[in-house]
Amino acid sequence: MKHLLLTSIMAAFALSPCKTASAQGDLYRITGGSSRTVTNFHQISIPKGGDHVLADLKGPGKVTYFYITDDTAGRWYPGLVLKIYWDDSKEPSIQLPLADFFGAIGSRSVDYTSLPMQINHACFMCYLPMPHSKGAKFVLSNDGDRDYVQKVAYGIDREEDPSYAQEKSRLHCEWHRSNPVSNGLHVMMEARGRGQYIGSYLQAVSRIHDVWFGEGDTIFHLDGKTFAHTPGTEDEYGSCWEKPDWKTFASPYCGHPLNEIGVNRMYRWYVANPVRFQQGLKVEIQNQHDNVNATKPDEADDYTSVAFWYQEGPQKVAALPSFQERTRASFAKP
Repeated sequence: MKHLLLTSIMAAFALSPCKTASAQGDLYRITGGSSRTVTNFHQISIPKGGDHVLADLKGPGKVTYFYITDDTAGRWYPGLVLKIYWDDSKEPSIQLPLADFFGAIGSRSVDYTSLPMQINHACFMCYLPMPHSKGAKFVLSNDGDRDYVQKVAYGIDREEDPSYAQEKSRLHCEWHRSNPVSNGLHVMMEARGRGQYIGSYLQAVSRIHDVWFGEGDTIFHLDGKTFAHTPGTEDEYGSCWEKPDWKTFASPYCGHPLNEIGVNRMYRWYVANPVRFQQGLKVEIQNQHDNVNATKPDEADDYTSVAFWYQEGPQKVAALPSFQERTRASFAKP
């Protein structure tokens, strides 16, 4: 029953959904699609600066599930970058460290369960639907400081269906780090065009471990208007009136799976309330320690975020910083 509910809720994410099962009551409906799987378990060797294609999917369809693991058992090499290309685009619409795509920020894995994403015993799973009209390519790149050689297992489930030839919605994902946050604001994503923002991970590394960090508002610049979405980081990520000992939890739409020595990791999914935009959207979050005063520059935290949204057509996302830059030691550490 849990899997059936998950399937029905995730189907609602599509910008212009095809006439397939979109609610639990429609799961009986026969469509024009056929299920296919690309799966493998073998040693993958990617030299520094090299690429490895996990899957090159042809024709219209929708990826419904993507999982991956390697024999480090969750200790991913930080130089491993996931790139996903939609249709015949030359630029990836998803480009970020592989571990961070699943919420293991900085290659540190912590088990959690949410509707779109899960990490369970070194199995990294994504249930976000990924429609495409001509094809999709999943690529692992190595931009790190050594060769990558590990045994890797992965699987990609896909519905092949001619109806997706008319589907315009494409999943996008953007990675940002502010180390430390400058001028009190951390940018999480920016897009132009039509689409909907569906969620994020945020990891905050605090310079002062015993000072509460969770008062920063989430700010939307949406279709020419600017407004706060929530009056504090604690509200945005689903646990209010907390203190520095914010207890960890994981739920379908939001969670706080890590709180350890000034490192706090959170997630939020807009499943029932996607943030829809017609012209464009920029999302920022404040780095603020209390309700009255802005955080002083010498107390600024180190923020890393991953933002997910759907948009019409494959679009180029923000460039990924170099391996050296994104793995640099935190300025927030004393």
